[in-house]
Amino acid sequence: MKKINAGVLVAILTVGLSTAHGQDAAAELKALDAKLTEAFKTRKFEMLEKHLADGYTLIDPRGGIHGKKQYLKHLADGTPKIKDLKETDVKVKVFGDTAFVTGLLHVKGKAEDKEVSAEYRWTRVYNKTGDVWSCVLEQHTYVHPKEEKK
Repeated sequence: MKKINAGVLVAILTVGLSTAHGQDAAAELKALDAKLTEAFKTRKFEMLEKHLADGYTLIDPRGGIHGKKQYLKHLADGTPKIKDLKETDVKVKVFGDTAFVTGLLHVKGKAEDKEVSAEYRWTRVYNKTGDVWSCVLEQHTYVHPKEEKK
């Protein structure tokens, strides 16, 4: 009977420690993700360079696929001109050394010489190597405006 109780105690402690670790990682990722969004907004590409994995893939709202080098070059060329950028509804799910961060992006600016004011749902997948979280995959989906009822 003592072995079963000890086993149950170890299982409870393991789950408790794992949950606390997951909460710490979630808070860390939420803060990192906010810093990366700010780096995008303020054009601090060295921060993005550091936290985008070499094999990073971006799937844009049109379904286009871009690698890390292509994405950073696009940003450095100054193609998008951001006037206002805000993320809301940010949620983090941690699974060991992998995490999913999701949210809603509100953006105003100019892209391809067209004014843009839109919302996008996004998902970012992070992987932790050593002590560093790196974004390995990101996808943006356009949110269609709700039609007003007549």
